[in-house]
Amino acid sequence: MPGAHLRATREADALAGLRRIDRLSLAIDSISRGLLELAWPTRCVCCELPHTLLCRDCDEALPRIAADTACPRCGVPFGAVACTECWTADGQVPRPFESARCALEFNDASARLILAYKDGGERALAPILARLLVEALDSELLESSDCLAYVPASSEALRRRGFDHMERIASEVSALTGLPCLDLLVANSRLDQRELSREQRAENMAEAFELLEGVDEPPRRVLLIDDVLTTGATLTAATETLLGGGVERVDVGAICRVW
Repeated sequence: MPGAHLRATREADALAGLRRIDRLSLAIDSISRGLLELAWPTRCVCCELPHTLLCRDCDEALPRIAADTACPRCGVPFGAVACTECWTADGQVPRPFESARCALEFNDASARLILAYKDGGERALAPILARLLVEALDSELLESSDCLAYVPASSEALRRRGFDHMERIASEVSALTGLPCLDLLVANSRLDQRELSREQRAENMAEAFELLEGVDEPPRRVLLIDDVLTTGATLTAATETLLGGGVERVDVGAICRVW
């Protein structure tokens, strides 16, 4: 018994030592971050106010899209009554997703947020972008969706950026909403959509995605998110892949809407 008591004492001492090391490590990390903030302060992406990534004034000034005036099918800001994006001289534009909800109009300020995050390495913007998107999503839509999915980055974008930008945002959205986030799609090689015309975007997205192997029972209703909705070619291709894999309904959400 004395030996057992000695072992228990040693284990308790070791555990206490590990806790002290952990607290010391957190303290050092906090001090390091503080010193870095003093030397190279974080600045607002929009106005460069120090010590914040997005200041309150710039946040409030972002061009939010009101749900009551937006088109429920494609998310443009003023299409609730008559949407020129969904109706043309040839009739209604077919869309495989049931609805679209977008948080912001794409202007200089919202473009800075997206570009700073995607291409500028400001990965700490992920929670902010996720929060903006969640604020725009309808509570009924969130409650009726079985899961959250995201448009994955292509291998070229992953090599260029070093991370999958929508995977991080989806993880944050999942934490805010409680919706489980599932990896459902794999992106095939494709060109950067920002360089292409409307027609070229549609051609570029042909067979752009595949259903991830190992998805035996696809969810029934999926909320699919992306950063920017322009022509809808990317979200259309991703939606068609999900529907072809057995998903019954797809609704989409995007942080920004170009129109």
